Amino acid sequence: MAEGLRGKKAAVAGGEDRLSALPEELIHLVLSLLPSCQAVRTCLLAARWRTLWKSVPSLRVNADDEAYHSCQDLKRFIDSFLGRRDPTAPLHECEVLFDHHRDTEEFHQDFHMWLSYAVSRKARLLRFEILAGHDPLQLPAGALVSDHLTTLILRCVQFEDFSLDVSGCQSLEVLEMHECVINIGAALPKSLRHLTIRDTCFGPQDTRCLTSAPGLVSLQVADCDGWTPLFKSLPSLEAALIDTRYILNGSCGYCGHELCVVCHRRDDCVFLEGLSGAKNLELIADYVMVYRMDMKWYPTFSKLKTLLLGHWCMADDFYGLIYFLKNSPILERFTLELYKPFEHAYGIVNGTYQPEDQVLVSKHLKAFEINHVKDDKWIHLVLKVLDSHGVHSELIKFVEKYHS
Repeated sequence: MAEGLRGKKAAVAGGEDRLSALPEELIHLVLSLLPSCQAVRTCLLAARWRTLWKSVPSLRVNADDEAYHSCQDLKRFIDSFLGRRDPTAPLHECEVLFDHHRDTEEFHQDFHMWLSYAVSRKARLLRFEILAGHDPLQLPAGALVSDHLTTLILRCVQFEDFSLDVSGCQSLEVLEMHECVINIGAALPKSLRHLTIRDTCFGPQDTRCLTSAPGLVSLQVADCDGWTPLFKSLPSLEAALIDTRYILNGSCGYCGHELCVVCHRRDDCVFLEGLSGAKNLELIADYVMVYRMDMKWYPTFSKLKTLLLGHWCMADDFYGLIYFLKNSPILERFTLELYKPFEHAYGIVNGTYQPEDQVLVSKHLKAFEINHVKDDKWIHLVLKVLDSHGVHSELIKFVEKYHS
């Protein structure tokens, strides 16, 4: 048996180079998945591999890679890589990540050049991230406009005049913004399907955008600051997560109140109407604010099947909670995320509740989960409210998820 194994090993060692025998297109695909520094090293494998890396349709560089000891090393590698590439080869994907331990400010002009190169080579995916600890990279408006771009992921970027101008990116499907400073403008491409905005500042100050995104399927806006954009009708929307603990009050503090110079005297629904076609919805906030004003227009969530609400819905005698129970006719799963002590969050004094009218909840409701602070002595009141509106106790599950 040992002799047989030795024979097999010898056959493999002395056999043909099967990897090099692969079609060139397949080798390029394999190399395109590697960090670019590793793709370049394959030039040492065999004569055929000497120049294959020059036609690889991707640039993948991460400052955390051990191959780079300084930003200067990384800059030299990228400049050399781009300079030696086959000028006729496409560049489908470009990923450049700088970590927070590096001093990158002096390389902003180089960043511009690399981004321009990727756009000029008709890149489909562009991911450019400067990790926390740096001033945002300043880019001119329209710097990333391309008919070929399908995925754009940016971190720590600020556009000239705050303007994120991607309306000309007619093939863009995925847009992610992290730790940026932006104004997303009045219109996003009709092709856009997925939008994620996190840890971002909406600017300029005292300005709120009314944005059109008719093709949007999923939307996430969370942990941001400033005046959150408002969305017109989103007919294709299936899922949305909106965490407004920081952004709806922004620099105003009066959203939903007559003192809000942006929202007051609007003759239509400010925020919820754009989300009313979603099938899955998460709304988290510390205060009712603009939601209260929106609900007077009575938007109906006719497609909503899964809903998560934060403790804002418990204010004003549970108005938000009851509103969604009443206006979500096919709702199947409801989750309450009560991450603050009940009496502190909702100002309840005597622990009583008297419903004004009877609400008929969705006959499709299968589960109601309440994630709450441990030992919250007022949690029994939630059960009373739900029972008074037809949510039976056998559907309700309590989970002690948070600590006071």
